[in-house]
Amino acid sequence: MKLNLRNFQGKVLKKATIQSNDPNNPELIIKMEGTVQAIVDVKPSTNILFRGMADQLSESVLDLVGSTPFHISGNESNLSENIAYTLETVVEGEHYRLRVSNKISHGNYGGFIRLNTDLAQKPDIIIRVSGFIEGEISAKPQNILIGKLCAGQPERVGRVVVISNRNKPFEITRLTYDQDLMSVWQETLEDQTGFILEIQPKLESVPVGSRKQAALKIETDLSPDEKVEVLVNVLNHSGQPEAQNK
Repeated sequence: MKLNLRNFQGKVLKKATIQSNDPNNPELIIKMEGTVQAIVDVKPSTNILFRGMADQLSESVLDLVGSTPFHISGNESNLSENIAYTLETVVEGEHYRLRVSNKISHGNYGGFIRLNTDLAQKPDIIIRVSGFIEGEISAKPQNILIGKLCAGQPERVGRVVVISNRNKPFEITRLTYDQDLMSVWQETLEDQTGFILEIQPKLESVPVGSRKQAALKIETDLSPDEKVEVLVNVLNHSGQPEAQNK
């Protein structure tokens, strides 16, 4: 039995069943278990998630401790516009600390921080970073599908709920969308501060059997510089029944 333990750490257990024609022992179970010690242990995790409003997010701190002496020789990231990070030396050649913080006021992102080391067995350490940052206004869902989805079904209309994340009163000042592809009506929410946007497809602008996509942009007086986007997919099913196998 062979195990691939690349990028794995912690306890591991693997079982295998061997069957034979031995009437006394027709089945044999073998087990392999142990603990894999990482060359560089990253705590609490190699994944960082920022979710929520920007001013309510805390800095993420990761500790990197080597089971053998090592040094970090360089670093890079594809998220320089979204995050800030610093690397500190706690114990030279043994323990380093990575501090990561969110930079943007709203929006989503995903990427990595790569730390280069002088270890042949572990030339780099990848830290995955994701952010789902809410602004003053939220629109949910952020992706909807409307139109004629299948034969024999009525057209689907979309509904988007727009609210203040701080529960402040606001007004929608502008809605920007493709008026050839959809119509949008606005209603006030009854149980909380906010609005419902009802989105009606215009299938005459979508060829039969195809799909079109457009963004609905929402602007409010609560955050004039912030545009919240909803991705609208409009589908016009062919209406032909699916072929059946005979």
